[in-house]
Amino acid sequence: MAAASRTVDSNDRPTGTGAIVASLQDWLLHTGDRAMPRSSKVTNVLDFLPASERAAIRLGRSSYDCTGGIQAAMAAASKLFVPAGVYLVKQLNLKPDIEVYGEGEASELRAYDRSLACEFMLATHLRDGGTRFVADNMRNIHLHDLKLTGRVAEFGYEQYFYLLAVNATSDLTVERVTFHGFRGDGMYVGSGTLASTERHNQRITVRDCVFDGAVKDNRNGLSIIDCDGLTVENCTFRNIGNAKLSHSVGGIDFEPDHTWSIYRNVTISRCKFIDINTVNTAGISFFNGRQEGDNIHDWVVSDCEFSNCYWGIDSSTKAKTVADIPDNLSVINCSFLNSIRVDVAVKGLSNTQISGCTFQRSPAGSGPGGDAVRLGVVAFQTSRNAIEAVITGNTFIGIRPQMGVVGVFGVDGMVCAGNVFTDIRGTCINFAEDETPDHARIIDRVIISGNVARRGAPSNTSMSFLSTSNRATISRGHLAFERSFEYANDIESGITKVANGATIQFLGTT
Repeated sequence: MAAASRTVDSNDRPTGTGAIVASLQDWLLHTGDRAMPRSSKVTNVLDFLPASERAAIRLGRSSYDCTGGIQAAMAAASKLFVPAGVYLVKQLNLKPDIEVYGEGEASELRAYDRSLACEFMLATHLRDGGTRFVADNMRNIHLHDLKLTGRVAEFGYEQYFYLLAVNATSDLTVERVTFHGFRGDGMYVGSGTLASTERHNQRITVRDCVFDGAVKDNRNGLSIIDCDGLTVENCTFRNIGNAKLSHSVGGIDFEPDHTWSIYRNVTISRCKFIDINTVNTAGISFFNGRQEGDNIHDWVVSDCEFSNCYWGIDSSTKAKTVADIPDNLSVINCSFLNSIRVDVAVKGLSNTQISGCTFQRSPAGSGPGGDAVRLGVVAFQTSRNAIEAVITGNTFIGIRPQMGVVGVFGVDGMVCAGNVFTDIRGTCINFAEDETPDHARIIDRVIISGNVARRGAPSNTSMSFLSTSNRATISRGHLAFERSFEYANDIESGITKVANGATIQFLGTT
């Protein structure tokens, strides 16, 4: 093809096609590296590894430490391809503006050994790397179609060993990555790895990934210390747990460390949480104890499935009032099957909506007994009342609750409307009546309306619509709620309106 002609005007400036080319060159020159398009060249990690090892790596039989070669390839690459094979690695440090990808689970990075050199498999900033200013963050990283293996079955539990450690990072996308057998967390989104280091993450997307703990001797699939704008979609979390630990274990755990920690604008959708069922493990855990100002709020869990979890969604909360900053948790169109204890533990969260969900035990009445929804809690002798809870349009089937299908320890503002309760082996809605050590329990501004209660099984004669409890045990209590209403509920004949001879009055007055 002939080259474009170049003409000039009287001032020796290009005209015509030459002017366009020259202008583009000038623009690129004066806008710096950021304006330069990324190279489309693909770097193959095998080109940086000994030829004598390549066949064994391909076959998964190599004992060669691939760390140095892969790190060198990463330094030279903007697109790094990891062909099918098993690559034994220690720590690999990611860099900005890089894509690392393989051929799916066939491309496996595997922990080299159990030493501290393998504490982090893939990492952005560590220790006090980066700064507290997000403008300085490492950014534009894309990881996809890989398998990361921590070898927990061989090496055992280690709390601070992560397959992917992300700190001071913006615009990271992780797709179709399998996190397998992690010793601590599968993926950690944190504030550095030194105590009291302020770092922030932005716009992290985790999509179509699998987090498989393998032998339930780990911590969390995905641990979030700090992230503004987190999307987790179409992921599977399974076989995660640790019988030796009592908290902060599960599929996704939000656990900010400081009042400057951020986790807000969170969307978790179309995910599955399966067999996360050692004691006190949860599919998802939310903690608002570091909330101060605008740092922690707005979380949506939608169209997710929770099967055989100890807790479906749990929370750890501080005492709040209606005047405090709201949390804004929405649980929408989710299904909960055979949770061992509580499906959704709202505890002291504020502005929670649970709508369009299905809660079921199969066979009906199975399990040790646990509520579908628990509002409020008493922890360390302090009352945490749920604030402004909305429970609408849900279906509850075969639940054998401890308190009630909706168990209310404490709530200031609740709407429970349009739900269907079928074949309940106990009470649909239960209110605690015992006093708390701090005398701060609140049950007020309650509306119960338009619910349907059906027996479902002719042999079930113990089902009741309302009840009271003392220390979580059904009692013959007597409660009166001002500013509260109960009306237009469709209760099938044979279902007791209020259990055990108790009385509950909804006075509807101020």
